[in-house]
Amino acid sequence: MSKPIELFRKVMALEEVDQVPAIPSVSGWVSKFSGLPLQTLLFDARAMAKAQLQAQEEVGHDALFAYCDALYIPEAFGCPLVFRSSGPDVEPLEINSKEEIRSIPVPDCGKVGRLPLHLELAEALVRLPGRQVPVLTLMEGPFTNCSRILGAEKLMRALIKNRTMVEALLEKVCALQFAFARRLKEIPIDGLILADPVSSSTMISPARYREFVLPALQSFIRNLGLPVILHVCGNTNPILDLMAETGARILSLDQCMNLANAKERVSGRCGIGGNVDPIHVLLLGTPEDVRRETLKCLQQGGKQGYLLMAGCAVPPDTPIQNLKAMVQTARSF
Repeated sequence: MSKPIELFRKVMALEEVDQVPAIPSVSGWVSKFSGLPLQTLLFDARAMAKAQLQAQEEVGHDALFAYCDALYIPEAFGCPLVFRSSGPDVEPLEINSKEEIRSIPVPDCGKVGRLPLHLELAEALVRLPGRQVPVLTLMEGPFTNCSRILGAEKLMRALIKNRTMVEALLEKVCALQFAFARRLKEIPIDGLILADPVSSSTMISPARYREFVLPALQSFIRNLGLPVILHVCGNTNPILDLMAETGARILSLDQCMNLANAKERVSGRCGIGGNVDPIHVLLLGTPEDVRRETLKCLQQGGKQGYLLMAGCAVPPDTPIQNLKAMVQTARSF
């Protein structure tokens, strides 16, 4: 049986594997698993690394995640980090023109905010003695980070009324994300999960996706040289072919998507990942529910160009026996 890191590389190369890797995004769940307050964990790279390793050893999933949240990019640009009942968030900046954006310097990856902490975390996980699983980092897409920096409503209005401001911000955000991702590549991590919820078809039209989202993603992924897993929430049928043009190796799909149909549509361009329901099955279901839904996903995804994932991030209160059932079902498939 191949090691998980070897299986991951084969999936990224769209090769057939003898076992499908199980990679549920458990970053929020790991913070709950650690027993440490989130406000402590998010600022302690050693504690995050320890929690990730302990969770992986306990559950058995096929990756280590060098992140606990994805807010460090807007935070580096000056967005205040806040903690709400739903979890960590950032407050948008008061920006109203492209001139204001152009006056903002691109943050230094090694000095500003929690960027150095995430680099330290990635390096600690990559250099674990005898490591057999891939190390993945999560970053939000440039368009979603622009939404966090401006605020979603202001961004949507600016797409129509002030597109030059959006373009200027996208350029600035891409510059930081590319510089940071290159540092991750030097460590080197094994892959990057790029979550882009604000580019969902429930937020913008396919035409807007092609105009604003696609060029930024293509430039970022093409020049990066790391395998990318692109996740967009919701029904992505209207933009699935555009997502396949980004250069991502795997398209991670929401639980509302049919994996077999999606895989057929993107065949020859990229693979797919997903899409066990994180709420109704992983959080609220029984282990038997998890096994049944996981098996359905595995049958639809197959053993070539497919990663077993949840439809979105695993909720923090998900029972550990449900995560184990998901992983064990993949082992026996």
